[in-house]
Order: sequence, then C-alpha cells, then structure tokens
Amino acid sequence: MDLPIVAKRTTIMKERKSVYGLPVDDTTLEWYSKAVTEMKTRPTDDPTSWAYQGAIHGLSRNPDTNQYWRQYRPFPTSGVTPFWKQCQHQTWYFIPWHRMYLAYFEQIVAQTIVDLGGPAGWSLPFWNYSDTANPDALNIPPAFTSPANATNPLWMPNRRDSVQRSTVSLIALEIPIFTTTGTTNGYGGRVTRFNHGGGQSGGLENLPHNHIHMDIGGAMGDPNTAALDPIFWLHHSNIDRLWQVWLNQGRRTNPTSPNWLNLDFNFHDKDKNPVTMNSSQVLDTRTVLSGYTYEGVPSEVPARSSEEIMENADLATMPLEVVGATDSGHKLDGKNSKVSLQLASSGSSRKNLTRKVVSEGLTQSTKKMLHFENIKGKGVAPIHSIYINTPDGNGQVQSHLAGTIAFFGLEGASVADEHHSGSGLTEIVEVTKLIEELQSQPNWDESKLDVEIRPDREMDEGVEVSVGKISLYSE
Repeated sequence: MDLPIVAKRTTIMKERKSVYGLPVDDTTLEWYSKAVTEMKTRPTDDPTSWAYQGAIHGLSRNPDTNQYWRQYRPFPTSGVTPFWKQCQHQTWYFIPWHRMYLAYFEQIVAQTIVDLGGPAGWSLPFWNYSDTANPDALNIPPAFTSPANATNPLWMPNRRDSVQRSTVSLIALEIPIFTTTGTTNGYGGRVTRFNHGGGQSGGLENLPHNHIHMDIGGAMGDPNTAALDPIFWLHHSNIDRLWQVWLNQGRRTNPTSPNWLNLDFNFHDKDKNPVTMNSSQVLDTRTVLSGYTYEGVPSEVPARSSEEIMENADLATMPLEVVGATDSGHKLDGKNSKVSLQLASSGSSRKNLTRKVVSEGLTQSTKKMLHFENIKGKGVAPIHSIYINTPDGNGQVQSHLAGTIAFFGLEGASVADEHHSGSGLTEIVEVTKLIEELQSQPNWDESKLDVEIRPDREMDEGVEVSVGKISLYSE
C-alpha cells in the first residue's frame, strides 16, 4: 500500500538587513513606523505595548514626571516586577540578554504588522554605524529624523542626529576572550549574577555600545528611558550582529559555565504569554525563536584548536598590578581637568612600565590599563576624552589621546538597590601603545603620569559626575 506524499513544510529563515542597504521601495521602516504607532496606543500593562517593552529594559524612578515616560500614564502598581527593569549591564549576560530581548520584541512587532494588514516575516534591520564604506553611516537613518516632530513615530526629542567617528570604533573585536577576569577585560563582560547595572562593562558593551547611547543622548542616554527610542532597537540589532562577527574571527568562544548558560530571564511572547529564556538558547541565531541570520555575516563559527583555547586561557589569567593611583576622589564639572598619578619609584612596579623579555633577544610591551573606579553621579553626562601628559600651552594634543569613556547607566549605578551596591561604574582605557610612545620622548617623567579628562560636549545643568579613584595597572 502506497502512503500518501505529505508536503514538507518549509519556512524561509529571516535575515536582518542593514538599514542603509534597504532598497528604495522597501517597506521595512514604513511598517515599523506603523507598528510603533499601534503599540503606543496599547495600555502600559499590555505586554505588547510600546511602554511595556520599554520598561523591560528600564523605568525611571519617577515615571509620572519623566519627560519620556509621562505620556504612558497610568502605570500598573502590581504584576510587572518579574518583567520590568530587567536589562543586564556591566555583566557577562549583557550580550545574550539583549539577544533574547530583541527576539521577543521583533516577534511582537512582526505580529502587530500582520494584525495591521501588513506582510508576514518582518525582521528588525541593523544600523551599521561603523561602515566606513558608507558616507552616511554616522547619521541616524533619515526615517528617524525627518520630519523632526511628533507626527513621526520614529522621531524622539533631544537626541542628536549623528554620532562621532570615535564612538563607532570596533577595537573590541580584537579582544580574544569573552569573560572579564581580574583586570583583563573580556569582550562579553565580567562574571556576575543577575546585574541590572553598576560596575565594569565588557569590551563590546563599552565601545561602541555605551558610546553610541551617550553620543545620541536624549532618551537613549539613560538605560531607564533608552528603549522608548525606536532607534534603540536598530542599535542593539547591530550590537547583536557584532557578537556573531566576533565569533566568526576564529580563536573565539562563548562561556561554557552552567551559571552563564542556564540563568533564566523573563519575557512575554507575541501572544502575551509569560516565557523564560536563557543563554544556552541563544548561542545560534538560527535557533532563536523562529531563527534569523544577519546580512553579510556567516552563521558558521570556525572551529578552534586546543592550542588556541589554552592561549586565550593564559590571557584571561594574566596578572596586572597597580603602579600608580590617586589618593582622593576627582569631580568632573564640565571643564577640562587634570590629575597626576605618582608612579612607583622602585621595585617590580617600576619594571612593569618597561618592556618585558619573552625570549632571548625578544621583548614585548607590558600591558598597561587606566582604571576609573567608583564613578558616581546623576543625569546624562557627555562622553569624556582621556589624554596623557598633554603639553602645556596650545600644543598639539591629539597624539596624547588615550581613549574615551562613556557613563551609560551612571545614575542607576550610583544608587544601592536589591541588585547592586550603588558603588558606581568602572571604566577602563588601555594605554599600552601610548605610554610606550611617550616614554621615547625626551620630556618623559618616570615619577608621574598626568591624566587629563576633557568633556566632548557641554555638560547639561544638574549633571554631576565624580570619580572615586584613578589607577594605572601594568603587567
């Protein structure tokens, strides 16, 4: 007896595309705009509403008066605790949690579009602001900026329409390890339990992630309002893409610890059902919910040899020690400021500022890191540039630029709650190459290091920032 032939059900894997590569007649952003409009009409306690999705990431302490939140009044008084204010920052969960968050958001938007009579299969585009081949890459896509008023669902007040070139650096891709260990920063972040904010960001979270948030400003400048801005989701789609790009370089691997893989986080799906998801379920984009890939990014991760794994393990355990530090706090008041670190006068700490011998006749630079610890304050502070040993007068300072620091999550990290101690943020700037260059100059002073901190923009009234300690670490 012949069995009937059953047609195999096939689905086309969604592909998240570059927003600047969408064809002229593409309707992705048009339908996104319509979905945002619809989701904003839903009650705040509706898990598929714009406000509810934004509150999953964060919620201001006084939403009734906050300029970005007050339009979504009234706010529920119960039932949302397991779902709101759940974003993971300054932690090794930062990357996988945001992948989960985006997946359910994308699912909800796609269903909203279908309910509005639109096409099925909508996928979230990404904003590749680091694309040097695109002259417009630093600009927020025009659909989000024009018209620049409330008639445009994708527009938000107070945000800047472009970002700086220094903000989109992909230097984090050079970090070979995922997990931060001691003073060696990892691509993905430090080991924590549930961490809503506070502490040290991983490489990708720091740059470009935090810098993009702070450079755009407005609602994007605060984790408690950021997800209310429609550009947030395209920014995080790009951050999610960069996880895959990092893995595809080879010699890279995700954590295998059960603590990282199995911690469940709470969300709602498109049908408003409560669901949980953990990191083990988002390691491959093709198996996250209905699955997706990224335009131009292969999904297969190159295999790694045991030698490469051991090499990265050695990097993760490389010890660093303090060779100079401030002995008091330092307030940033919107003006250029300078502090001096007194360097160790003798012993191993002095040797740590020189090159080390790795084999006969071969030397290698000792790794050096500037740590800015216990950064506390309030408001949305501008990005600050860090310079070392700048010349007096009007001399050229660009060659003395060490890097930049962005205080995303400053206010939340400064207040103790059930998730963190309120000890503030920690920012790290690698200065290995710069110090080596400065050491070759005739005016190098072995006894001290001058660190200058300059705001990139004017500091808004009411913003406060203080740094508890500045330290120089070296191998």
